[in-house]
Amino acid sequence: MRRSTGPLPARTRARRKAATPAAPAAHAPDDAAQLTIYVAGSFKHKHGVRLFCRELAALGCRILDWTEKATPPPGLTPQERRVWMDTDRAGGSVYAFCREACRTADLVIYYGASGQDAGVEVGLATGAGVPVLGIRGPLEAPGLMLHGAGTAWVDSVEEALKLVARLTELARDPAAPLPRRRGPLRRLAEALLARRGLLQ
Repeated sequence: MRRSTGPLPARTRARRKAATPAAPAAHAPDDAAQLTIYVAGSFKHKHGVRLFCRELAALGCRILDWTEKATPPPGLTPQERRVWMDTDRAGGSVYAFCREACRTADLVIYYGASGQDAGVEVGLATGAGVPVLGIRGPLEAPGLMLHGAGTAWVDSVEEALKLVARLTELARDPAAPLPRRRGPLRRLAEALLARRGLLQ
């Protein structure tokens, strides 16, 4: 780890500032019903995450998509691609985008089984009060901290899509009654409405 020996050079400061995305604008009245979603998943699930995000977009959700940014330059070997991803050779822009997305989304969805980076993203979201919907991987048993950080957990993408479809309906009409049963949908709806300041 390099230690700083003084102020950063102007070029480094400018690069870091340019790499930090602006926070998404607050919800305008017209788009208040639209859910903004970030999917936290491993780079090895990139294709699956893209397909899942298409389904979410078809439900009317706005997607904060890391898969477009996390694209190594062409011509790298698999090992070089891994180094590129692990060190964020894009000037810190992938990390900055993902960090900000986790803190500003309406909902973060954990796409399991994923590694430590997705776990950190879940932690960032939880710390910012963003509800987290976890999708367990086929052979995954989330540990104590990851499981506890999730607002609700499901076992399949299909279940997650059904929940998001219902959440979208509730977001359109915040006065609609919440489900009586204290299940995943109610927990997510309460967390979402509380985040938007609409929970009575």
